[in-house]
Amino acid sequence: MKLIKSIVFFIFCLSSISCYGSISINKETQVKTYTNKHADNRQLIVISAPSDKYYKDVYQQIITFNIAYAKSILGKDNVVVLGDKKALKLLEKELPKDILLEATMRDIWMRDFTTVNPNKPIQFRYAASSQGGSQRDADWVQKGFVKFTDKLGIRYKYTDLILDGGNLVDNHQDKAIVTERFLEDNKLTKANAKKELKKLLDVSKVAIIPADDVDGLAHADGMAMFIDENTVVVNRYNEPFRSQVIKELKFAFPGIKIIEIAVNFDEEVWDERFSSACGINANSLVTNNFIYMPVFNTDLDNRVVKTIQRNTTKQVVPINAENVCFMGGSVRCLGWQIAGEPARKIIEAARVK
Repeated sequence: MKLIKSIVFFIFCLSSISCYGSISINKETQVKTYTNKHADNRQLIVISAPSDKYYKDVYQQIITFNIAYAKSILGKDNVVVLGDKKALKLLEKELPKDILLEATMRDIWMRDFTTVNPNKPIQFRYAASSQGGSQRDADWVQKGFVKFTDKLGIRYKYTDLILDGGNLVDNHQDKAIVTERFLEDNKLTKANAKKELKKLLDVSKVAIIPADDVDGLAHADGMAMFIDENTVVVNRYNEPFRSQVIKELKFAFPGIKIIEIAVNFDEEVWDERFSSACGINANSLVTNNFIYMPVFNTDLDNRVVKTIQRNTTKQVVPINAENVCFMGGSVRCLGWQIAGEPARKIIEAARVK
């Protein structure tokens, strides 16, 4: 009887090709595939939907931009979009659910109040100027971000020195640029400021350039960007300001390649506390292999994109920023850039609902 049962079982297995093979195939078909792929050559860009009433009149415009921005990143780097329940319902109509994470930021300009240096993250104290001059409001916004990272178990260095992420442009290796606003906010001499920044950022060279917007945010990322380790792109300014900027860059970075690009500054005012970022292509987010560049539906955009592409091996990815630039920022301002273990934790949090 036992022999008959064994023969029957053997025949059943043969008819199924392989008992064990059948089980493994089933298991394989159940393996989930995800939109984001955590890898050394990819960085994570985190963007946030608005939640504050300040943005109520432009809420849908920001959501529309976030969707377009995220779609531009998909398949190149990784992206996670944060938002409350209301925002996520709108976002999930156009974006994969596994890149959406319910988390409410207290402002949308993720670059400024998060961390700088994606590979060795460090958080500076968020500057009052970015919140209309109120240090109390700036600290409140930043604390919201800290609660988010604490919840996910993300750790990074912190310093009490004041610096918006938008006022730090670096090549993610050995060079960094800030404007003279850093000196004013921290009451430091130029020599001491460079010494502090070199130590904190773990870089060997720092340029401190005059700001082109001394009465506003005075951010370096509206003026310049590194497109590779030793090539910096700068807005073409009128003299004598142009020479002041170029002189400091050459002094701080001997042998640096400088590419100047034309810029169409926008004089329109949405909020008198913040200058428009429309027309500023330099406000680009640069990762290992891509340059996500804001464009504004002008003839100049095409010329700038071609100029940048000729001078880099990275792929330039144009992103129309007309829906947001009038508020004072665009592509780089709206993205927190992070890599390594912190990026993995955020990506996995978005997958697990």
